[in-house]
Amino acid sequence: MLVCNWSATDPVWDMVEDLSGVPWQPEGIRTELVESAADITALAENLADQLDHQDARALLLIGRTQHEGPARLQLRAEIPQKNGQRLSQDGPGVVRATAPAGQILEAVTKARVSIVASSENEADDGSRLLYEILTRLDERLETPAVALIRFPKSMPETAIAHTIKSAVHVMTQHLSHAPRFNAAR
Repeated sequence: MLVCNWSATDPVWDMVEDLSGVPWQPEGIRTELVESAADITALAENLADQLDHQDARALLLIGRTQHEGPARLQLRAEIPQKNGQRLSQDGPGVVRATAPAGQILEAVTKARVSIVASSENEADDGSRLLYEILTRLDERLETPAVALIRFPKSMPETAIAHTIKSAVHVMTQHLSHAPRFNAAR
């Protein structure tokens, strides 16, 4: 399970929550924090490659929203534009996140954190990253779970941590067993 702070200048959560220096690792789940890079395209390629090769089987993108109020689970991303022009002429206009949105919303709400589902595409690196990852994934029977959650600047770090942990637990509960590889004898 990858967790990616997509904003290098404004990371929303540090997986090392205490003075131990050990990143948060829920029992039975290997999490890896991926810090954002200046090159969003290269980051998207790296993350999609890890998902395609099943080095990771789920990805949670986390970052900021321009809105105040509750956290926002972004359900889709539109094709990125620059100066009113689509950056790709042959890509789909909209892609949808693949994580179980309803269950994430329910789990976060049970953790007593305010969250809403949003179809609004914010014109930033988070939306661009979500779009580029989803359009780079190889087509296969089991699509990896990919979600993007945005947090307002005013949200306390404890609420952010509860939201991320709840989303990670939901996303990993819905993974099928990893494929077995036959060793050559």
